[in-house]
Amino acid sequence: MAAATSVLSSVFSFALLMSGTSAIALAADAQDEHTQSERKPSVAPHHNGHSKPVPTPHKQPSAKSESVTVLGHAHQADGGALGTRRVLDTPFSIKVVTAAELQERQVKSLARVFSQDASVISNGDTYSFNAYSVTVRGVPLDDYNGYKINGTPFFMTTVELPLESFEAVQLLKGASGFMYGFNAPGGIIDFQTKKPTDARTFSFDAGYSSGAVGSQHIDTGGRLFRNDIVGYRLNLTHENGETYNGSHVTRFSGSLSTDVRLAHNLLWTADAIYQDRQVRGGVQDFFIDDPSAYGSNRLPDAISGHKNLTASPASMFTSHTLFVSTGLHWDITKNWTARIDYSHSMDYRRYRGEWMSLQDQGGNYDTYMSTNPGSWAQYDQVQAILEGKFRTGFIRHDFTMGAAWQGLSKYLPYDSDYVNIGGQNLYSPIVSRSYSGSWDTATYRNYRSDQVGLFGSDTLTFDKHWSLLAGIRFTDFHQLTWTSAGTKTALRTTPLTPTAALMFHPWKDTTIYASYVQALENGGTVGDTYKNARETLPPIRSDQVEVGAKIARQTWDLTGALYRITRGAQYANADNVYVSNGTVTYQGAELSGHVDLPFGITLTDSLGAEGGKYSKADASVKGNKIEGIPLFQNVFQLTDRIPGVPGLSATAEVHYTASMWGDSSNSFHVPSYTLLNLRASYRTSIGRHKVTLRAELDNATNLHYWGFLASDYFFVGTPRAVFLNARFDL
Repeated sequence: MAAATSVLSSVFSFALLMSGTSAIALAADAQDEHTQSERKPSVAPHHNGHSKPVPTPHKQPSAKSESVTVLGHAHQADGGALGTRRVLDTPFSIKVVTAAELQERQVKSLARVFSQDASVISNGDTYSFNAYSVTVRGVPLDDYNGYKINGTPFFMTTVELPLESFEAVQLLKGASGFMYGFNAPGGIIDFQTKKPTDARTFSFDAGYSSGAVGSQHIDTGGRLFRNDIVGYRLNLTHENGETYNGSHVTRFSGSLSTDVRLAHNLLWTADAIYQDRQVRGGVQDFFIDDPSAYGSNRLPDAISGHKNLTASPASMFTSHTLFVSTGLHWDITKNWTARIDYSHSMDYRRYRGEWMSLQDQGGNYDTYMSTNPGSWAQYDQVQAILEGKFRTGFIRHDFTMGAAWQGLSKYLPYDSDYVNIGGQNLYSPIVSRSYSGSWDTATYRNYRSDQVGLFGSDTLTFDKHWSLLAGIRFTDFHQLTWTSAGTKTALRTTPLTPTAALMFHPWKDTTIYASYVQALENGGTVGDTYKNARETLPPIRSDQVEVGAKIARQTWDLTGALYRITRGAQYANADNVYVSNGTVTYQGAELSGHVDLPFGITLTDSLGAEGGKYSKADASVKGNKIEGIPLFQNVFQLTDRIPGVPGLSATAEVHYTASMWGDSSNSFHVPSYTLLNLRASYRTSIGRHKVTLRAELDNATNLHYWGFLASDYFFVGTPRAVFLNARFDL
């Protein structure tokens, strides 16, 4: 491993040198652009598994947009089978976080991407296996189908993707079975890769974060050859150092996006992303194996996130991620476009993880070491979509139709042991522990699924005020599962998943809508400590009704929605068998907006109120509140462009999360908490080149708190953390 890391380091250093040499060569004619503009031992099965305008060969977007859009109503949203349209024109709740905002907040983990949305809960910190995991509207996203790259599926379990490679990250909230096929009703997160730029661009930034993690990132793009026929966008990232909780992270990532203008209306595209990430040391999560034996409805007092809880020197987590895609995008006429895309991804993981079984409110716990340190998956998809606009009499049609195939294979370790390596206490020094047993890395194919989908939708616009969306998707879903002994189980289902929405536009900058969506999701694989461990459960159906409004004015905007989701229930029954049986109901309200005030002040607020219960289920949980859902969340921000200091701005952010039930039996709470985050940025010039300096202080009061992961599972909250970054644009 040391030799491989050394080789990767040499390759990365060479790439940095070559990119820097290329940048110097470009400096003479560079344009002066800087526009302001597998988890823990017994967790419940977690359903494993752009906002992209249709590319046109005529004009590519600039890479240098530095404007920070709060709600992004003008941003184009890709709704899968729904097609591509403005966020304002969609009858769904959509949040888009642009690369400019990611840079402004120095975001490097998915846990922080949507932290300013009160409908989203992060289920882990960036240095644990669960960094990728988020809950939206009370529902954990589906690992199998809930995460996309450029609209194509990616098996997301335990992966932290390199955010430096993406132009935007889009969250489509709620059920979306018609748009994307199988997925959980929490929503879809779509990572949209950075695309080639028309102008030659080069930027370099260096960062620091607590405790002593340094990072470097290069982003360069442009066009080559006669008539600028070939475009490219290259991103290279390196990160290395000791984290705030005593572990050590090393990361190399690179991405390349290219396109070729084959004709004035025909564009070929290709994208590739690779990342190698290793965390040495660190722990995973705390869990309560038997809430009835725990003897309290309260968790112990939370400890500082700075404390190094690592007991075994063997603890580590390594992930290797590869994503490649290619496609043809054809502007057939002014009103008709077609595209066909293929993607392939692989992610491979090795880990020796520590999980902590909490014994009592006094903070005593046992540490369990995993002895099954390997798993991997691969995912392929082919999709063809035709989009067009036409009229029949006075009715205008925005029409989309297409077909898709996707196949996922998942491999798990044969052995699933977790060995108790000794006791510890939250409030005492950690005692070093060792594990002398063997590490079994052999894997077998545990899961294979194939989906063939046919879909079509039509948005009928009757006049400038009223429009109706109707769509339907047919899915032929095949699933095969194997036990480690080779026993095979097959399942096939062929659902029709419809969607319908009525939209009213009282003004051109306002949309009021009501929508209905149906979805199916993978049942998931049962955790290792249940009696039916590794059983794959049947698909779950969900239905969602949502009403909402979106207003986008020049100096303010507002988005609000009311929703109700009915979904099949999954839980552990009284016999410790994890079952798919009964119904759960989620309902809530969300409201987000911003307003620009005099003197350069901007106020932003996001509120969410939600709840859920087990409507029909085993007697042990029937009528209980659904765990992991805070009754109320609020994220308030005040940003000020400091008078008298051009280029300087500062932001204060307060994030409140109410308490929530920690398990399905409603035996204990995860307490409420309030976090204060502060940040500032300063933009200036050195010669003709733009320089941006940024600083952020998260959890400024160093609050100790618990975060929720899954039923009976929780983690130590992130402590006070400093983020510094300097960016130079050539």
